[in-house]
Amino acid sequence: MDTMNDFANRPMPPLPATKVSVPRHTTAWLGVQTLVIAVFSAIIALIADGIGDYGAERQSQGLLSESSSLMVSDSASYCFALIAISLISITLIEVAFRKYVNYLQYALIGCALGLFYLMLLALAEFVPFWAAYGIVTVITAGLITLFVKGITANVKAAGLTAGILVVEYAVILILIYIGSLALLIGSILLFVIIALAMYFTLRMRQTADGELIIK
Repeated sequence: MDTMNDFANRPMPPLPATKVSVPRHTTAWLGVQTLVIAVFSAIIALIADGIGDYGAERQSQGLLSESSSLMVSDSASYCFALIAISLISITLIEVAFRKYVNYLQYALIGCALGLFYLMLLALAEFVPFWAAYGIVTVITAGLITLFVKGITANVKAAGLTAGILVVEYAVILILIYIGSLALLIGSILLFVIIALAMYFTLRMRQTADGELIIK
């Protein structure tokens, strides 16, 4: 009888703790992410601008042609837009595919995009500008695409990244060569990009736990 009472009075084992899923992709996170991307893009753009100025110095030393120096400088002037659009695209891919990209990985992608201009300057000393631009574009876009594929383990996400980068670099090359029409075409393209950003924000929804998704 005492044994039965002891068994009845024995404390129940604690129930296993329920793991609560904390949403990562929230509206607050998106706001902070956008601010961080803007600041980081501005910093890399300043460095790229310095690379453009260094191109003029290389030209004065007879190592770079005048036309290539001007084109390197012109391409560097689009650095902020290129990096900001690229990193925001990665953010949208992160939300759409429900993957996690940490800030170190964002920084590495941004640095690769910034290093583009230094490699472009170095290669333009040996080959025509258009050839240097094409080679460095393939190298940079390929590296970032493989990196995104490794992060997300998703071929579609990597393909979207590659497509966005190739289109961006192609547009910038066209803007460099069209000269006087660059402002008009660039303004129209920025308007289109803002319209696309509005479209994707309209497709964003919040789940019951506050997680952002793109439908």
